[in-house]
Amino acid sequence: MAHDVVDDTRLKPYVAPPAYRFTTEERSRKENSINRQTSIDGLVEHPLGCIVEYPETGDARGIAIGHLFHVNPTGVFHPKLNIQYSQGDTHGQHSNATCRLLRDSSTNALVRCQRVFMSCKGLKVCEANPQDLAREQPCPEHTPLEEIFKRTLAFYCTLSETGCAFDLSSSDFTISDNQDSDTESDDSEQASADTEFVEPQQTRRPPKKKCRGRMLYETDKYGRYYLRHVCLFSQAHLIIRNLDEFDGEYLRALMGGNMKVILQHESRAKAHGYGPLVACSFSASPSAQRELCPHWHRFPDGALRRGLLERRFSNCAADFTVLTPYDLAACPRVLIIARNPHSHPPPFPVKTPPPTKKLFCSLLTSMGWRLADATPRKILIDSGFMAGLRSVLKWEREHDPSLSDLHPSLGNLDHVRRIIDHVRQEIYPEGTGFEGAQLLARIQKNPEYRNPYVRCAELHTLGDGTLFYLVICMSEKMALYLMRSKFISIDTSFKRLHHNWQEFEIESWDSDAMRSVVSVRAFTTSQAADAHLILFRRIFEIATSITNIPVQFQYIHGAGFLVWIADAHKGQALGLALFCQYLCQKMDESDTYCKYRSSDKLKLLKPYDHLLRFFRLYVRDAMLSLSSSEQHPDLEGAFSTINSGGKKAKAWLRDKRTGSKFALPALYRPYSLIPLEIWKASPSSTNGNEQSHRNINRDGVNLTLLGAIMKGMQYDARTIASMELLEAHGIYARDQEATHFRRYERALNRQVHAQRQHFSRHSNPQPQEPSATEPICSLAEPRQHENYHCDNTSLSPSAFSPISDVNPQKCEEHEAFILPHHFAPGSDAGAITGYSELVDALNESKVSKVPPEYCYVNHLHMDSLLVEDDTLVKPISDAQISTYSTLAGALDCFH
Repeated sequence: MAHDVVDDTRLKPYVAPPAYRFTTEERSRKENSINRQTSIDGLVEHPLGCIVEYPETGDARGIAIGHLFHVNPTGVFHPKLNIQYSQGDTHGQHSNATCRLLRDSSTNALVRCQRVFMSCKGLKVCEANPQDLAREQPCPEHTPLEEIFKRTLAFYCTLSETGCAFDLSSSDFTISDNQDSDTESDDSEQASADTEFVEPQQTRRPPKKKCRGRMLYETDKYGRYYLRHVCLFSQAHLIIRNLDEFDGEYLRALMGGNMKVILQHESRAKAHGYGPLVACSFSASPSAQRELCPHWHRFPDGALRRGLLERRFSNCAADFTVLTPYDLAACPRVLIIARNPHSHPPPFPVKTPPPTKKLFCSLLTSMGWRLADATPRKILIDSGFMAGLRSVLKWEREHDPSLSDLHPSLGNLDHVRRIIDHVRQEIYPEGTGFEGAQLLARIQKNPEYRNPYVRCAELHTLGDGTLFYLVICMSEKMALYLMRSKFISIDTSFKRLHHNWQEFEIESWDSDAMRSVVSVRAFTTSQAADAHLILFRRIFEIATSITNIPVQFQYIHGAGFLVWIADAHKGQALGLALFCQYLCQKMDESDTYCKYRSSDKLKLLKPYDHLLRFFRLYVRDAMLSLSSSEQHPDLEGAFSTINSGGKKAKAWLRDKRTGSKFALPALYRPYSLIPLEIWKASPSSTNGNEQSHRNINRDGVNLTLLGAIMKGMQYDARTIASMELLEAHGIYARDQEATHFRRYERALNRQVHAQRQHFSRHSNPQPQEPSATEPICSLAEPRQHENYHCDNTSLSPSAFSPISDVNPQKCEEHEAFILPHHFAPGSDAGAITGYSELVDALNESKVSKVPPEYCYVNHLHMDSLLVEDDTLVKPISDAQISTYSTLAGALDCFH
């Protein structure tokens, strides 16, 4: 860009001085003469780089004011482009003209110029604007009555234009959206039988389908008014009941077409300076595309509609003569002659002058890759953009400038958005969606491109004909971390991108840096098993081509990946299993056997048989009791307890045992073929993935595909740089070195903090010490709680620390249960945390005979319980046993 043209816009706004008027003596010497045919009455000389939007014109017919602009001959924006007045109704051009004020800088000889003549095009004004109305109108006093009137009128006009906004009989219906008044739909129904509603016919948009029903104003059985649409073809239509904020009398008159009452209200409003009877003062530039006035008016024929914008003042006497030298290097000046006064008010500064626009575009371009997801709001909170804006404005105030400080037209955010889109289109010609990602992948595949990140952007067709979009991002360092990892966790995020895109991550643990590392970042549009098969195949094909390290699994090759951990997504697990099956089918040795079970041939394994050997599942709460590396003391008893717990519990167990065949082996190691030491050494959760998603979500969510790719590239580059710094210089990301001790210290602190918070939220108040005269066993009044209820339909138990296996005894006097040492206060260690302990605690003979009307475990209904040694017991935490509906249902049988 030509900085010498734009640099001066960084100064304070230019205020043009008044024109110098030639004296009679100067006129007699013809110093005001431009050439033989043309003369001027005044002259203003403008310095280099200034922007003049409203050039001074003659104050009477025949008076001409000359504006001599000093310009830069390279990269110049013509000064006429800065003028806010629309030009062009009358147009003429002459070549090889001369001008006394335009001379060669070296020889002072006259230079050849191009002369262009243009007239002012005037303004577009609303048809409700009287001929003699000036722009300055008296502002009405804003009163509560005015606000109510405007609300009521706007509400009625909205209903008249949009109807009830849906039509169930039409499958291709879209909600009418006429926020921009450039065009208007002509398919609206008449609002009522009596009140005429006229829809302008000038439109370029295709008509949108709307409800064909009528709007009725009725009362309900309580005498309250409400509005509803009625239609013979459908009963499901708009009903609006809250009409308190509107003027009921005026609204009823509008709905019923009572013109007498309508005119009474509108005439009263006109007397106070508002309403549809007030003359309109709206105007727009003739070059503006809008065709309708944004305001509603009552016309003499009784119609209530938005006024059409008409070209008025088209016979404006003002005109402009522009003389531009052919050789600007020899004569870097331009003369604009403004003759005759304007017959209309000046237009608003809605057009951004080209030098200012170029400066703004340069600030946008300086954002680099962040422009992919730039919006008017995001650029204002971007530190780099704001630093540039403060610099060009020489801004020294504490608060940041707004875009309107650069130019008033930039206060229109829609206008700003269009400029952003234009700049973004130049930088990303294929857009910021999948096509943009494909272009970026092609660019980075160039052998000369350093450190490629986007490895592929492909389109596949799945077995059911669905299109599967896939983008894989992986740097060389990330590929090395992936292929050298032993323990892998995978997860998918659904809120990073717009529309149907999901972000898939493969994360591994770096034992040296003691941190998780995202090894692969992929963007997909399907969660199906065959989609995941394609995903895993392409990931490892790319990683192998980068690192020359083949993909290996311990149970197949004797080296490589030991354990993969994921959530319970069936498509993800089956896709991974199919990928392992694909690897085994490619093996040359037809009799290769599993390294964990030598009797199993790898090529004969079914998909879920592969998962038995390396796949673990991360679960929460309800399944936690079954997640174990050791033999369960009573697994079938736990299954029986769950299965007898109601409909939800049965469905939960059936899904885990038969629906998701990989679930129980991935939870319960005795059902798996993973060696014990590998099982214990592997991560037990996908917390690394969750933390990675949380960290990168801080950079932004609901992004475009290209924006998510670029932000992911920056995040992954920072992570790799931090790990390389540790390797090269021994500098950790924190003051304290990352060790196993620090890691588990933080984990323990977090757990204590979480349990304290949970206890403070759900615990009972501290019980009072019983007096000697009061019975020490008492049943407190039932207490309400937002999450727990005891109505013999649901039971939400709390956990205690078991001390011994003594059955609870019933206190006959107070109809409560005395819990012996089996439940006593203590730490979380040894608390009931799973089904086996729960079964052991509840399967005693006396417990099974407890009448269903009594709670035999401590519940939020009880403030305290008594044990044999007169120790008052209080719930420690109900976090150890899930309160999910499935577990609650599993315990229904004990009520």
